[in-house]
Amino acid sequence: MLGQLVFGWLRNAIKDTRGRIVILGLCVGLFYLPQWIGYLWPRALDGKIGWFLIFSLLTVAGLELWSKRKAFSLLEASEEDQWLGYTLIVATVIAFPFCRFSLWSLSLVWLLSFVGIVTCLCGLLFFTSFKMPTFLFGLTVYPRVGLISRGLWDFFTPDLFLERSMAWAGSLSMQLIGFSAKQLDQYIIFPEGAVEVGWGCNGLDMAITVALAALLMGLLYKQERNQMIMLISCAVIVSLLANIPRLMLVSIAYVYWGSEWFRFWHGFWGGQIFSGILFTGYYYIAIALVNRSNHQKIV
Repeated sequence: MLGQLVFGWLRNAIKDTRGRIVILGLCVGLFYLPQWIGYLWPRALDGKIGWFLIFSLLTVAGLELWSKRKAFSLLEASEEDQWLGYTLIVATVIAFPFCRFSLWSLSLVWLLSFVGIVTCLCGLLFFTSFKMPTFLFGLTVYPRVGLISRGLWDFFTPDLFLERSMAWAGSLSMQLIGFSAKQLDQYIIFPEGAVEVGWGCNGLDMAITVALAALLMGLLYKQERNQMIMLISCAVIVSLLANIPRLMLVSIAYVYWGSEWFRFWHGFWGGQIFSGILFTGYYYIAIALVNRSNHQKIV
């Protein structure tokens, strides 16, 4: 069914100049897609959650567009917008061969090509009418979305703030269950060894991912702005708190259980187990908050 729709659109698009140029711009994305997937796939197998973060962003953007599909279908590009789109698409097609050796430059070329395609078809009004989908899609074009979030976090917070906080919380929690653990900067120190809390273990990426899932849930359940803020805030708090026992488990595995157990809990399967528990727990918390909010509306 999907193949028939795509084939039918291509057959109609190739009949006019605008359609042919749009297809040319889509070819840029088609050539970039293997590079995009080729970056995400190995890291997904290694237990990283960047793929889920990008999936969540695209899902939220798609739902927002679908919810406003009537307004979207009414958009039509002016002649000036069409010429601007043509210029962007042709420029990216020319630039593509010179940028194919770098992931960030390829992502920039595809982003500009996509902007050109949308401008051709819908006009510049699309970007002001659909700010959230535009922003979310722009974040997903470059697959190293974790690097973007890290840059923003480092810019606005003190150096190693979250890593040191997690090391402090993890060492204190392990003291409560009988382990001789102390915190020194971003390190958790045991008598038998030490563990560094790096960027991947500070819980921020997971907190952002669960926050986006909360945004998605809020959109699905048609929650008001205050309820959305409550869901997202709760997601961040739950994620950061849940990262403490995960950090404890990984640290104990590294120091006391050996490298195989550490690789298991720090790798793909351990990451999936932790993610599954976290998302399941947050789902029930979020459902309770949504039901409470709906009950208050009725009362």
